[in-house]
Amino acid sequence: MKTKLFFLLPLLLVVIGQMKANNMLVKNVTTTGDNTANKTIQVQFDMSWDNSWRDGINWDAAWVFIKYKGASGNWQHVLLNTSGFANGTGTANTIKVGNDKVGAFVYRSAAGTGTFANASMQLQWNYGLSGLTSVTGLEIRVFAVEMVYVPQGDFTIAPRFSIAGFGCCDIYGTIYAPANNTPVINRRLSPVLTYNNLATTITVRIKGDEGIDTNNDGIVDNSTYPIGYNAFYCYKYEMTEQQYADFLNTLTASQITTLGVAGTSITLTNGKYFTSTPNTACGNSNTNRFVAYADWSGVRPMSVLEFNKAVYGPLLAVNNGIDYWMPDSLLDVGSLSSYFGIMDLGGNAMEPCITLNNYTFDKKNGDGILSATGLTDITSWTGTAITYVDQKLYFRIRTLTFNGFRYVRSAE
Repeated sequence: MKTKLFFLLPLLLVVIGQMKANNMLVKNVTTTGDNTANKTIQVQFDMSWDNSWRDGINWDAAWVFIKYKGASGNWQHVLLNTSGFANGTGTANTIKVGNDKVGAFVYRSAAGTGTFANASMQLQWNYGLSGLTSVTGLEIRVFAVEMVYVPQGDFTIAPRFSIAGFGCCDIYGTIYAPANNTPVINRRLSPVLTYNNLATTITVRIKGDEGIDTNNDGIVDNSTYPIGYNAFYCYKYEMTEQQYADFLNTLTASQITTLGVAGTSITLTNGKYFTSTPNTACGNSNTNRFVAYADWSGVRPMSVLEFNKAVYGPLLAVNNGIDYWMPDSLLDVGSLSSYFGIMDLGGNAMEPCITLNNYTFDKKNGDGILSATGLTDITSWTGTAITYVDQKLYFRIRTLTFNGFRYVRSAE
């Protein structure tokens, strides 16, 4: 079944408004219960999205984060208290505010399928943490994006998980076990695996619940690189052009100058960015844009191992990992599904993944803050080595147009 994500954004503090794209809907945003002594206030809103589920394996969720426009006129990130929220009325749900306080997951608390709909949900903004003494008259925007919970567990790696695209038989992005067998990641230390991303070839051993043995001596010496064995959340859909346009609308002119405009149909009209194709996967990703959006929204890039886990789970890869045929243009998100219910993985836009040999990369999530020039402030992401995974079976010219955006966040 084809599903679509509606991503709904700008809303005002006190003034009610709404904007939508892709069936994720946030509306009736307001504030209540301003506690000037504790410097907290409740941000209240209604939220709904289609094709929600929770079953015996996993569930989908909304990652919710909030921005406010400070006295300077620049947008800042809201920090939430890990308690003091309210579940609202409607679909029974669980709210889990991240330990870093930059956002919250909202998901079904019981098995079920269909539309998730909830009214008068509240998150508690601790504005004192931002150095504010009052929030009177400030503008806020509530952002929500669908993600999918990928549970802890064993998974397989497709021996071939990308095509270079310079010719119909150009394969790159491979991880092989001895005798060209399919690697399996679990709690046991793997045999020596050979990884090739076209730029380099390395050998490693991997223990799912501990990390990587980078020199194959039987001892795990890197426990920070995201293996994928432990639970994480992954974008349910590729990022859309509407989401990138909304991102641009919270940046300064200097930040936009640095990052530039992604996608193919985003234009500036009367001082605001709009797109004529809001549900289309956003292309023209590059390293600065990719990591900046992750940092700004409180998530992080995914590793090539997490990508494989998200696609195949414990199942063996089809056709050695090269599975899809797609037209030579980006489509609306929501065309193809993976084992866990994540859509379009590698079959529409090309998926940005952190290469396996980038050992300085770690599981740290974005903090919602960008530099004055629009760059990430997460030091472990500096010099991030990205490979764009393409699972298209037949040739298409690899250009920046097809380089997409998708993110994960470690589960807590």
